[in-house]
Amino acid sequence: MLKDVNYVVTTAKEIRGMSDMQGALEMLKRADELTPDHPAIIAEIAQTYEQMGVASKATDSWRRIQLLGETNAGSFYELASRRLGAGPAATSAPLAMPGASGMEGEKNLRLGACQVARDFSVNNGERYTVRVPISRAGSQPVDGRAVNLEVFFFDRVNGVHVAQTIAPEPVETWQSTPVDWSGSGEETLDVVYHLPALSTAEIQQHGRRSYYGYMLRLYYNNKLQDVAAEPRDLLEFGSAPGTAPAGVNPLLPPPMGR
Repeated sequence: MLKDVNYVVTTAKEIRGMSDMQGALEMLKRADELTPDHPAIIAEIAQTYEQMGVASKATDSWRRIQLLGETNAGSFYELASRRLGAGPAATSAPLAMPGASGMEGEKNLRLGACQVARDFSVNNGERYTVRVPISRAGSQPVDGRAVNLEVFFFDRVNGVHVAQTIAPEPVETWQSTPVDWSGSGEETLDVVYHLPALSTAEIQQHGRRSYYGYMLRLYYNNKLQDVAAEPRDLLEFGSAPGTAPAGVNPLLPPPMGR
């Protein structure tokens, strides 16, 4: 019965009407695992979180619908956009990182609001581009050779768990050259996540995978400048500055490779 979307949504609404939010959420999560990325189920999860007052998780669910794209999400895409107050692309501004108060001293660079867009022309797996604006924080010139952006992508595993991606290393491309932060004082980097379709053997080894989100750490002269993540729970990943890319978020299952 949990594969019958209409049944799931109707029953979940009835359960919510009896103020059993946890019961409705558990049912929806099981249905989400059996029928991954169905916008009606995700929307119901988002609305349940809203009624529970868990705004961050509701926002993350609405963003999942946006990332499906208007064609796949249908009318739920517009609903998600209204709830998020956002346009066609999912956007996120830099967020305070746990322990960020330790980022002392004058900052040379900062992250702008990132945008995520899915390339639906790709038939082999999933491809997303994260557009990362990097702005000069002061009037001092920026040495591009001293800039380092660490990018961590994460997958949703079997529709339930989250782990570091097993996708190949992302491709990074600056939108314009030279990259020197002159003029407007902002340079934009496109980072491409591409997870090819998994074989049966790979699914048995790594689980069914789909894009979940990213975490960014920006360094200048080996000093942490700024951080950003989407969804927000990924800020906990490697929260201590200097954590290696292989670091493990204690709140997430052990990574299954990069």
